[in-house]
Amino acid sequence: MTRRIAALATLTAAMCLTASCSILTPEPVTLETNTGPTFTGPPGSGKSPEQQAGEAALVKVNEYYTMLARLSADPAANPADLDNVAAGNFLQSTKRDITAHRIEADAGEVKVLKNTITRHNIPIDENGIPTPGTATIEMDVCLARATDVLELGKPILTNTAWPDPAGWRVTADYTLPGTPCNAGLF
Repeated sequence: MTRRIAALATLTAAMCLTASCSILTPEPVTLETNTGPTFTGPPGSGKSPEQQAGEAALVKVNEYYTMLARLSADPAANPADLDNVAAGNFLQSTKRDITAHRIEADAGEVKVLKNTITRHNIPIDENGIPTPGTATIEMDVCLARATDVLELGKPILTNTAWPDPAGWRVTADYTLPGTPCNAGLF
C-alpha cells in the first residue's frame, strides 16, 4: 500500500511539474516524427536534408542561448533582438520574462557544448529531396554557463520556411535550471 501511495505521489508531482511548464508549450505544431533521426544520405551523395536541417538548427540554438544570456545580463539590451532567434507565443513570453526579470549580472555567456537531435520532422519527397513545409527539430543540449554550471537544455526549433536554412526559430525551451547534462541523451 505504501508503494502505491509513493508511486501515486511521484506521478502527481510529475504531472504538476508538467502543468507548471505549460507556459513554455510551443505553438500548435504537428510533430509527426520518425522513429529516430536519419543522418545519412545516399552513398556518394552530399549531406542529407536531415543533416542540413540539424546543422542549421544547431547554429540557431547557439544564437538563441547567446542572445538570451546577453539580454538577461544587460538591462539596456533590447528584447526585440529575440525576433531573429525565437518565434510565436514562446517569443512573446520570453520577451516579457526578460523585461520583467533581468537576471543577475553574472549570467554571462552560455555555450552549447554538446547536442543530440532527439526527434525531427523534415519534409522530403519520396526521393529524399527537401520539399517546402514546416520542419521541426527537438534537441537535448548541454549548456555551459559562465558560472561553471552545466545544465541540460531541451529546445524545440521550427522552420516554417523549410528548406530555407535561415528560417529556424526556437519555439519552445524546456530547460529546467539545475538539471545536469547527464539527464539527456548524450
